[in-house]
This record gives sequence, C-alpha cells and structure tokens, in this order.
Amino acid sequence: MLIINCVIKRSQDDIWLHHTASGYKVKMNQDALDVLQAMAARRSTAEMTEKEKFIYDKLAAKGIAGEDTGRKEDRRIIIREKSSLASADLEFSGRCNLRCAHCFAALSQKDMSREILEKVFAGIDALEPTTLTINGGEPLLNPLLPEALGLARARRMRVNLMTNATLVTDAAAAMLKESGVALVAVSLDFFEETHDAIRGRGAFKRAVAGIKLLVSRKVPVSITALVQDSTAGQVEEFKNFCLGELGASGIRFSSITPIGGAKDSPGLELSVTKTKELFNKGLIPAPGDAEGVIARFAGGRNFYCKAGVGQCFIAADGQVYACHYFQNLGESMGSLSDKSLETIYREYQGSRAAPVDLDWNKLEKCKACVHFAKCLGGCRGRAKILSGSWYDPDSFSCGMYGVE
Repeated sequence: MLIINCVIKRSQDDIWLHHTASGYKVKMNQDALDVLQAMAARRSTAEMTEKEKFIYDKLAAKGIAGEDTGRKEDRRIIIREKSSLASADLEFSGRCNLRCAHCFAALSQKDMSREILEKVFAGIDALEPTTLTINGGEPLLNPLLPEALGLARARRMRVNLMTNATLVTDAAAAMLKESGVALVAVSLDFFEETHDAIRGRGAFKRAVAGIKLLVSRKVPVSITALVQDSTAGQVEEFKNFCLGELGASGIRFSSITPIGGAKDSPGLELSVTKTKELFNKGLIPAPGDAEGVIARFAGGRNFYCKAGVGQCFIAADGQVYACHYFQNLGESMGSLSDKSLETIYREYQGSRAAPVDLDWNKLEKCKACVHFAKCLGGCRGRAKILSGSWYDPDSFSCGMYGVE
C-alpha cells in the first residue's frame, strides 16, 4: 500500500511514526510497527488482517495511506535509528529585520554559511533526526534558505520555519510550498496597535500580508501570540481573527519570558492571576505529564524535554547547544569548526552535563509542590537562567500554576 511522507524514529525505548508533511505523529510499540510494515506490504485492503486494516483506516483518514501504486518503494517504511536525536533546530540567520522589545534570543548576528550547513547535514545523515526547525533571527534573510530546504526535502525530513512574516513575498510563499515545508510559525502579538508597539511601526500590516500570501499558497501557518495583561481580555477575539480572517491552521498563546531583552520590558508581563486563568482555560500550554514523572524516578536522568538528547540547537556560527536557552547560558556542546555534529552529540551523551545527567532527586522545592506531577519542574534551562541553578524552580512555569 502507498505510505505517504512517513518515517519511523526509533530511539532508546521509544518508537514514533512521523508524518513529515504535517505535525501528526503517533507513538508505537514493536508489535504495532510489525503490523504497520505488514500492512504497507499489501497490494490491497482485501489482503489485510483485521489489525492491518485498523491501522490502514486510521492513516488513510489523515491522508497518510492510500491505494497501492504498484511501486515497491512506496510500500517501504523508512526507519531511522542511528541515534536518539529527533530534532535539529538551526539559527539559520542570527540577524533580524525587527527589533522586538521582548526578544530573548542571544543572536549571533551571522547567517549560517554553506560550509556550516554542509556540516549540519553531514551530521543529520549520521544521526538521522526526523525534524528540522529553521529559526532565527529571521531565516528569510539568509539567501541559502532554498538550498537548505532542498537538502531537508531530499532526506524526507519534517521542516518547520519560524518567521515574523514581514519579508514574505509571493515568490517566497511559492518556494516554501514547493519545498514541502510542513509548518510556518509566525509571531503576531495581537492587533495592530499592540503588535507595532512591540515590534515596530508597520510590522503588523506586513506580517498580516505575509500570512495571507502563505495561506493563499496553502502553506500551513500557526500563529504564536504574546499575551499581556492589556490583551488578555482579547484572546478569544484574536483567536477568531487568526483562524477565521487570516486562515491560520492553529494558534498558541504565550507570556513573556524575562530573559534577554525581555528583562528590560516589565510592562509586557502577564500577571500570575491572568497567566493561571489562561492556563486553566487551556490557552497557554504546559509541558509534561504524569508519565514523565514516573520515567524520571524509574531511572531516566535526562531533561524531560530531551534537550541535548532528543534535540539540539545549532547556531549560525557552528556552535552546538542542547537548546536555544543554552545559547543564552553560553553553555555549548561543541563547535562544528572543531568536530563533526555526530562526534559532538555522541560525546555529549557520555558527559556529565545536566541535560543528560540531571539528578531529579535534587529538585527538592519542586517535588514538594502539588503541581509537580504535571509541571515536572518546568524548564531546567530557563530555571538556570532565572535563578542560577539547575535545581531551583522555574518561576515562569510556577506562574502558570499560580504559585508565587
């Protein structure tokens, strides 16, 4: 049977099916994978067992499985298992055309060069992550973007692009569609007056124009919006505007993280009361679940978010970090100017660095909190930035649960 844009990522004890043309993924066990492979080898649904037909119907409903094409390669399930690295995030351009008041990124002010890009993809071939997130700064400033997308497409990766959308032209939107980008995430901080106050005059109109060009080309757009006390009452109205008038496929809300430039913009903060209210309504997402806590105390020692293990962040200058917060901390896993990405990653797994060797029993304050089973202590990288310690509470996450 035809399997469309799917890869399997196997890492440690986890097996995930990823649809590279969308955000869909599902966790599997070995038995389910065996059934999936048997299903894919069939020439018609009439040949399938009951279990195979069940999986086929689930995937077909999402446009992921279809009728047999007669080509053997279409029946092959791609399995990637050379490492636990599932996602590589790139600071594709460390430059930005905006000067947002709340930006926390420790930007390198450089574009990723072809030399670094080639080293990144050599590492991708060696480590087999399934997702590539192209970040910034503003990635559309780097003229190598079409080349990077082509390299990712040739490897059947799921590609996310993070942009402020002000530089999106019709030609750029067409290129992103042709390149098979699964999702373009756009920052839009409520309506024009608020957005422009944060990002600069005219930024809202240019971003909205860019979003509409992307949607017209059928490029999936998800909007991320910064909520302040002054805009908390507009959440539903803005959500309807984004999903209705703009045609976005999704929206998520966030509050300011007091890191970088955001430390000097206290007026943009969302109060604990409003944060908890939006969180309880499900409008501000929270990390973690009880299953993650059980895994931690069953012997898992890495960050629950898999920073440095399941994901890494590669700056434009070739420095490799566990995630983008580690760029703020200045704690690098290594540099591509000295070693390959594979070597940097594998050496890091054997190190005593906190992301791969965190002693969860030292989270004494967090463990005593009634919200720990869901919060998992929040973000450890953010906690280190805000408090100076890997083991202190993450005050940003505390606010979501109403903890002072």
